[in-house]
Amino acid sequence: MQGNFEDIRFHDMDSSKNYKASSDDDIYVNTEDFHPKPPKCADISKHTELKNNKKTGKIFISAFSVLLILCALSTLCVIGIFYHNKVVSYEILSKKYANITTTLMVHERITTETERTFEELKVKYQQVQEILSSCNENKTVYEEQKEKCQKVQEELSTCIANKNSRQCENGWESFGWKCYYFSTSELTWTQSRDKCLGKGGHLVTITSRAEQNFLSSQIRVTHWIGLNDLETEGVWMWVNNLSLKDTGLMFWFSAPEGPNEPDNWKKHDPSGENCGSLGDESGATNHWFDASCLKGKRFICEK
Repeated sequence: MQGNFEDIRFHDMDSSKNYKASSDDDIYVNTEDFHPKPPKCADISKHTELKNNKKTGKIFISAFSVLLILCALSTLCVIGIFYHNKVVSYEILSKKYANITTTLMVHERITTETERTFEELKVKYQQVQEILSSCNENKTVYEEQKEKCQKVQEELSTCIANKNSRQCENGWESFGWKCYYFSTSELTWTQSRDKCLGKGGHLVTITSRAEQNFLSSQIRVTHWIGLNDLETEGVWMWVNNLSLKDTGLMFWFSAPEGPNEPDNWKKHDPSGENCGSLGDESGATNHWFDASCLKGKRFICEK
């Protein structure tokens, strides 16, 4: 605008000729130059678009900042929760560890005590084993001495019996103070008993081991003896009314795998086996057997 005013001043200072010569167009042109031109629509649109773009950029930046803050807060929350869970887990694990440690210490103490007790028992077991070994050795020595004493006693009894043996009639054998008759014929047990009574004696009663050994040495086959349980099954009596408990001696056969005598076998005689014999059909004349009283056997009498 200052430039336009100067142009006007210059025109006033010129001569009137020059002033008059100026055309109306020059005046109008200068007037137009004096007034600024209004902005065009394209410039306004660009300016508005630029302004809107700036606003959009600010909004985007603000939203992105808020999003970053939210993400940061979320991350902090997650980390906080994770840390809290870890702390809780650590406390739980610490308690469990303490409990396990206590339990292990208790078990370790129990194990130590058990090991100590085991060692003590082991020592005692070894001592007991030594004592048992010593007892077994003593038992073996005792059995050997016992067997020797029995043999000496039997030999002594035989010597005494032979020295003090009585004189027996023809057909009878002397042992100690008894005379024995060994039959050659076979009879039932009842017939044998009656036969001995007819000879002035009775079926033999065995009252000592020496007598048992003597009788066994004199026979090779089974013989009836004066033993039976005819009155009461299982209660064995001698013909002189002495029981096995009274004599205190029994020489029943004992099988390694059973059955043992007496077994009261009823296969051949429904009434059972109620009479005693020295030896059986297979021999074994140093043991007693029960047999059917109806069988025919040789017999031994004594008087």
